[in-house]
Amino acid sequence: MSSFRHHRVIIASLFLPTTAVLGESNPPTPDIPAKSPPAQLNGTAGIPNGTGIPPFRHQPSRSLGANAPLKSIVEDLKSRATTPLSTPPGEPANPFAKFLSFASPQPNGTPTSASDSPLPPPGLPSLDRSFTFSSRPRKFQTTHQDVQHTARLQRKQSRSSSRRPGDGYPANALEGSHAWHTAPNSHCNGGLKNAVDSVKDRLTQTLWVGTLGNSTDSFGPDLRASINLRMRQMCSSVPVWIPDAEFESCYDEFCHQVLWPCLHYAVPDAPKTKLFYESASFKQYMAVNNRFADVIIENYREGDIIWVNDYHLMLLPALLRANPKLANAPIGFFLHVAFPSSEIFRCLAVRDSLLRGVLAADLVGFQTAGYARHFRQTVSRILALEALPKGIQVEGISGSVSGVNGAPSKSELKGRFVDVGVFPMGIDVGALREKKREPDVSYWVQLLRQRYAGMKMIVGRDKLDEIQGVRHKIEAFERFLKKHPEFQGQVVLIQVALQTTESNELAGGVADVVARVNAAYSTLTYQPVVFLHTQEVTFSQYIALLTVADAFLVTSLREGMALRTHEFVECQEGRYRPLILSEFTGSYSYS
Repeated sequence: MSSFRHHRVIIASLFLPTTAVLGESNPPTPDIPAKSPPAQLNGTAGIPNGTGIPPFRHQPSRSLGANAPLKSIVEDLKSRATTPLSTPPGEPANPFAKFLSFASPQPNGTPTSASDSPLPPPGLPSLDRSFTFSSRPRKFQTTHQDVQHTARLQRKQSRSSSRRPGDGYPANALEGSHAWHTAPNSHCNGGLKNAVDSVKDRLTQTLWVGTLGNSTDSFGPDLRASINLRMRQMCSSVPVWIPDAEFESCYDEFCHQVLWPCLHYAVPDAPKTKLFYESASFKQYMAVNNRFADVIIENYREGDIIWVNDYHLMLLPALLRANPKLANAPIGFFLHVAFPSSEIFRCLAVRDSLLRGVLAADLVGFQTAGYARHFRQTVSRILALEALPKGIQVEGISGSVSGVNGAPSKSELKGRFVDVGVFPMGIDVGALREKKREPDVSYWVQLLRQRYAGMKMIVGRDKLDEIQGVRHKIEAFERFLKKHPEFQGQVVLIQVALQTTESNELAGGVADVVARVNAAYSTLTYQPVVFLHTQEVTFSQYIALLTVADAFLVTSLREGMALRTHEFVECQEGRYRPLILSEFTGSYSYS
């Protein structure tokens, strides 16, 4: 690692850590609502001073006494200002929002901002539910994303849905000079960015290559040139410009409906889908990888080290190696997700091309020893290459990825040894500890403990696809409540859902299970499953959830590492509450 000080590292990832947002930047809204002058509420005079519980404003039409009964959790949580993603029917709203009480609406009908409103005392409901809840850009980033709701994030179907023509600006509408600013990219690989940031004292020179993560067809040449220049100067990043339709086919179809299921042992039945076996979208996958290769080749200089990340770019090492300029360049490839056994991977029609693409790298890294072993066995059985404990001996294998069957071409990789290693991804513990000490986190920890006093909190955070096992988790929780009725009303499952494609959400089958459990076991003051989307929870709130949780539950059918489990362990310092893991998560391999 010390030698990296003298070399620039080009980091290729599908999404850049920073994106470009049209318009002027807005000042951040604090996580903690600002205190306002006290206002007398009927029955609240008995609240002693110095308790840390600020009073809240009175609305004459809805006065409540201090001894009024606790508002139903169902009513307390059900309202929502916006719903950026498809949401299970009848799900509760952000539980953090219930801590906020707001003054009367403005004359023009606009909601009052959270920063202008104090908090109600525990046991009393909020008065006005119309609000906008926005988050403060956090200082440190881990696997959780809580970027502010901007136009680039309104992806109701997928991460690329806003790239479709007609969503936002019309084609060719953004010619000339337009105001824009940089912002954290909600779709970037948080674990990768966190890892790079943790060793930035040793990686003195980096250059990120990736997409902005938003629709770009409407960006004119002048605007693109402005973004290219400022992103390079301010963020050490080079955008890859991909047509929206091409990106959608690559990302939503091939990556999410072909590669992702296969890598996680979810091979679909043939009658249900032709996409998996025909792989027509592989052409767009190749095109995206070619665009990445063009950008890297253009920006490469002698001595650079190229680091390719994840399954979106499995062809990229071979495309780079085929260029004479990079014939001897050091190239590494790291797979952040799982790698299946050869019997699963061989189901892919394009298996040869993908393996040859990866083998053009000098070093191939995986999260666990099991995934590295699967890769060596797969290469040996499918490509008939010699697999050794430390890598693959490559002799005369074609570097071409021009066809689905990987037909030989003139460019060959002769007599090379490809190292295969295990490099488990971790978190930046120092940064997380510093974040935990911030007042925002302590504030939300206190409020969560007040809100769920006397109850046990089980927390989970997963994507809503069928791979993450969210449906299995909620069904297990349902069986637990049925088998142990004494815990009904005493345990709540708070599930934070990461955004994914709409088809994956439907395949995950989570919505119906959430509705069924809540319908069966909810009471006037209790709702067993609290369901949230990531955008509704700020980073401070997420850390607070991990801090107060009585258990953290991960039920993935397969997963690369599950860094959220590391975050839970660190946030639980001094409490030692249980971490419940599926044996098929990468984290389990090190338990």
